[in-house]
Amino acid sequence: MQKVIYIDGIFLENLVMDLLLIRLTALTLKKTSAFTRILAGSLLGAGGYCLILCLPGISYPIKVIFGMVPVAMGMIRLGCRTRGIRELLYGTGCLFVYSFLLGGFILFLTNRLLLPGIRENSLLAVLAAGILGAEICMWGIKKYHGQRENHFCEVELWGDGEMVRVHGLVDTGNGLVDPISGKAAAILEEEVWNKIENAKKPEKYKIIPFHSIGKRNGILEGYEVERVRIRYGMTVKELTHVTIALSGGKLSAKGKYQMILPPEWLVDG
Repeated sequence: MQKVIYIDGIFLENLVMDLLLIRLTALTLKKTSAFTRILAGSLLGAGGYCLILCLPGISYPIKVIFGMVPVAMGMIRLGCRTRGIRELLYGTGCLFVYSFLLGGFILFLTNRLLLPGIRENSLLAVLAAGILGAEICMWGIKKYHGQRENHFCEVELWGDGEMVRVHGLVDTGNGLVDPISGKAAAILEEEVWNKIENAKKPEKYKIIPFHSIGKRNGILEGYEVERVRIRYGMTVKELTHVTIALSGGKLSAKGKYQMILPPEWLVDG
């Protein structure tokens, strides 16, 4: 008796599951990878699994150790853009843990709760159960981290060989855009900016239009910054030649942060 394996169905199932697993891992690592990177990591994972599955004469434990572990590490490195071996190993471990949890959740739903008629389309049932399980996990991860904690980061501003360090808040509502470059701009308390000596060079000067609820239209002064380093969870990201608008007043009444960053600054391209 021979078992027929449909490789196209296995590839599709693994592709969707890998998308969910990488998203869960990225959320755990506090990564904001672009969808193209997550998709690339998922394609690597699905293709690698199908290739390993088809290798003849090799026991399953050997396939896992020498096949799936390297593939999983490649998925995390590509999909989450990890930095350093420690973060890579941690992310790979998270991926296997979430794989185990989703697998158990899928088996529970498809074998215990679903109607017999639905099982005729097993691939659809597995994908639906996987998506539901991933959403539950994402809710749990966000609740664990805390919604506000996820938004805070540490920022280093460099200019003319000098550096100043501030606390920043990533705000999805920050819609400031440099009208010249078309790129998203951040907001910084002017008092902090004044700590960088000779930072206000005329050639770096910017005029940034804005609108808000209390004031429909307005203009903020700003400057181009040579280099910015952002520490966000386990992520460290550097940007060059970015625009920062200056705020004359305090951005946080309790002084928890002195800078508001656009989410685009943290997305890995």
